[in-house]
Amino acid sequence: MDRGVRGESLSASRGQQGLVFGEVAALYDRSRPSYPDEIFEEIEGFAGSGPGPRVLEIGAGTGKATQQMARRGWSVLALEPSAPMARLARANLASSPMVRVVEAPFEAWDPMDEAFSVVCAAQSWHWVDPVVGFPKAARVMRQDGALALIWNCALGGDDEIRKELDRVYHSFAPGISSTPPSERQGDRGLAISSSGLFGPVTRIRVPWTLAYSGRTYTELMSTQSDHRLLEVVVLDRLLAKVEEVIENRGGFYRVDYVTLVYLARRLPDGQRLG
Repeated sequence: MDRGVRGESLSASRGQQGLVFGEVAALYDRSRPSYPDEIFEEIEGFAGSGPGPRVLEIGAGTGKATQQMARRGWSVLALEPSAPMARLARANLASSPMVRVVEAPFEAWDPMDEAFSVVCAAQSWHWVDPVVGFPKAARVMRQDGALALIWNCALGGDDEIRKELDRVYHSFAPGISSTPPSERQGDRGLAISSSGLFGPVTRIRVPWTLAYSGRTYTELMSTQSDHRLLEVVVLDRLLAKVEEVIENRGGFYRVDYVTLVYLARRLPDGQRLG
């Protein structure tokens, strides 16, 4: 077991681990980065469904991606299993009449007769039960529906600061990464293709950069699920040292990101393998 990690939490289910974000919903909303507008242009172009797609969003969180979809005039049903996150998402989207936030996990949600032109998950698909995920996503889509999976991937930052932060993490919480919440599972397109439910995968990469102060970086890191599973005293000491490193190194830590988007169209029933 990694030092400082709550033992009872290590056996938590995939979905239960995802719910730890609800403990810090306001902090998550304030500190987590959003997504480049370009990716929503790509999704809209790929969906090709008239003036604006009808979207099912899985794991909406506090509505980071949802707000960007709403500004484009999309109709969105946003699912979020955490009650605190869902409440904050509703507040953030109160002026968006074409968005509805439902407090429910995707696996248990009843689609009734609804069908969507796009099923989208931004930074959340890894929390979905893999046995349920792709089959249910395909089932709730229109015949020509599209899947859009989005992740922000931190590529690292200023080398000297990063090396120092790595040493801090090795001392206080070995086994936990010093980089921001990120996609670390390799090519997600392979899993989409292996499901046998979707056609060829289109992969999109959009690079960008964000500069953090010591305080804003520690706030961001404190929203990461593996950090939320640390004992409070360990987390506090770790983050205090991280903030100290950044402030002593000029006060800002530049982090390079790439947003990864995987797009695939639902196969017709006669061509599906799953």
